[in-house]
Amino acid sequence: MRENDQLKLSEYDRLYDIVIPQDNILRKIKDNIDFSFVNPMLKKSYCEHFGRPAKEPEMMFKLCFLKKMYDISDERLIENANMHMAYKFFLDLSPEDAVVDSSLLTKFRKTRITEDILEEMLRETVKQAIEKGLIKSRMIIVDATHSKASAKHETPTQILRRLTKELRKELYHTQFEVSERFPDKPTETADLNDEIKYSKNLIEAIKRDVLEHGTKKAQKALARVKELIDNDKIREIQSAVDEDAKLGHKSEHNCFFGYKTHIAMTEERIITGLEVTTGEAPDGVYLKALVEQSEKNGVVIDEVAGDAAYSSKDNLDYTKTKKIKLISKLNPTISNGTGVAAKGFVYNKDADMYQCPAGHLAVRKSKSSRAKVDKNNIVIFYFDINKCKSCPMRDGCYKDGAKNKTYSITILSDTHKEQSGFQETDYFKERSKQRYMIEGKNAELKQSHGLGEADSVGVFAMRIQSHFTAFAANLKRIVKLSEVNAA
Repeated sequence: MRENDQLKLSEYDRLYDIVIPQDNILRKIKDNIDFSFVNPMLKKSYCEHFGRPAKEPEMMFKLCFLKKMYDISDERLIENANMHMAYKFFLDLSPEDAVVDSSLLTKFRKTRITEDILEEMLRETVKQAIEKGLIKSRMIIVDATHSKASAKHETPTQILRRLTKELRKELYHTQFEVSERFPDKPTETADLNDEIKYSKNLIEAIKRDVLEHGTKKAQKALARVKELIDNDKIREIQSAVDEDAKLGHKSEHNCFFGYKTHIAMTEERIITGLEVTTGEAPDGVYLKALVEQSEKNGVVIDEVAGDAAYSSKDNLDYTKTKKIKLISKLNPTISNGTGVAAKGFVYNKDADMYQCPAGHLAVRKSKSSRAKVDKNNIVIFYFDINKCKSCPMRDGCYKDGAKNKTYSITILSDTHKEQSGFQETDYFKERSKQRYMIEGKNAELKQSHGLGEADSVGVFAMRIQSHFTAFAANLKRIVKLSEVNAA
């Protein structure tokens, strides 16, 4: 990274004042947002004295912003940047300047963007909003929204069966003599253990010939199958293309495959905290992280509003310690004192079921009443025994030979007595009305900026997408609030 102190002037720059309207959103963002933080923020990702001079980091960063601002592909982004005067004006280019090749955007995201930078860029938007006097409230609203993975969901059995089929097909075409040693394939109804056993036998039969005389494609396919069956990795993934993505639930019978973005925002609709997880992650456990991130970003918090997923005992204890009012209605299913966190079982409010440490959802539940009147009721959650048998986390959780797997909780009517009384007050009812605003923010992030579906694969790629989406939404909101204040 090298500093360029030369002032670049063009005789065509005055065209910008002629063709770009004053109410153009990119002109407004350029006038209201200070991007001088970008180069210092990215400086640690570049070598200052060696290597080829980098393309201007601020321009690359702005291109990533424009991609999410308009929800377009890298190729379409560069095409627009070369043709549209407003893009070039925003990028601090002269009208006659050419824009970088789209391939550099992928390299920039992969090699220059880090976790620290993602947090810092969100913090900068909050900082500028605070400096402009736009954040006055002391409440944050929390929620999670889901993003579908760009790859399709598969069971571990389907993944392994498909990969071994691709390996055999390649050998049929290139080393037909090796196919004579293929072991007998499992039946269509075979389970994962049978597929793993077959894959090991297949590797043992062909490994030497493939490694010594096989094509690169065959060697790569062999290595991929071996990688997945070593250390039981195949049991943990739900897609061979995107190994991080996981199956989550929007309701008891409606699921999705992908990721979750956990969001905190102020009443002014400025996003102040953001966490990205795989799809099966429960919402409520991220309240503490969102509060602490928002405070680190400069927001003073007296209240947190969220749905019933956030009213766990841990969250109530945490907010009470912080002297923060938790505007979250109790759900009797999660109002318990059974040590859920220690066992790893957590409540999924969308499905109204508990899920195990491996992310599997209970398939049904039943309520059992104690014989004595003064005893608390028990809710029993039943899990799919077939999933338990092949689960990589079955040790210490599932006992071989057991006919069922259950998890029970006790509904304690007096554990949340204080919160129960609080939620009946007029204050609670009035303040809880503000929670609706985050639903609108989630809709904006998905419909206007493409957060409904992942751009790429992997949880870090999803973090980049979510943070740039939040960055774009915050800049738009800062512009809007600034106009309202100026009116």
